[in-house]
Amino acid sequence: MTSLLFLVLISVCWAEPHPDNSSLEHERIIHIREENGPRLLVVAEQAKIFSQRGGNVTLPCKFYHEHTSTAGSGTHKIRVKWTKLTSDYLKEVDVFVAMGHHRKSYGKYQGRVFLRESSENDASLIITNIMLEDYGRYKCEVIEGLEDDTAVVALNLEGRKRLNYT
Repeated sequence: MTSLLFLVLISVCWAEPHPDNSSLEHERIIHIREENGPRLLVVAEQAKIFSQRGGNVTLPCKFYHEHTSTAGSGTHKIRVKWTKLTSDYLKEVDVFVAMGHHRKSYGKYQGRVFLRESSENDASLIITNIMLEDYGRYKCEVIEGLEDDTAVVALNLEGRKRLNYT
């Protein structure tokens, strides 16, 4: 909970020089926005993950959100969507979507992907039986009501060194 508070505090602060003390640039006034700041933050703890063909891998993704409910609106279900980015970044290929108890995997990922869900805010994706085509960049998108945020994780091939005895 303290890490969430810290992340929210950092994301809503900015600094500007104090007008009465323009000669000392290191002194700043901190302004904190309360009402219109982001209410959802998505973080990938590692930007690059390495795996070997045939192995299993976890692509990290966690989200932090502010629990808000206004009268009559109820609570919003959180939707987690994983896509694979093409090498030219012009297209996204659907991998997995989850909302509540509903889950759906797509294409060659069917039966090989699922969420880790080690905690309430864990949206990490587990891919089993890694294939050569699985390597690349993946986007984790979390949507809650009108709020959304994303994080990108690169899955790289971990090669084995082969000794040539010829």
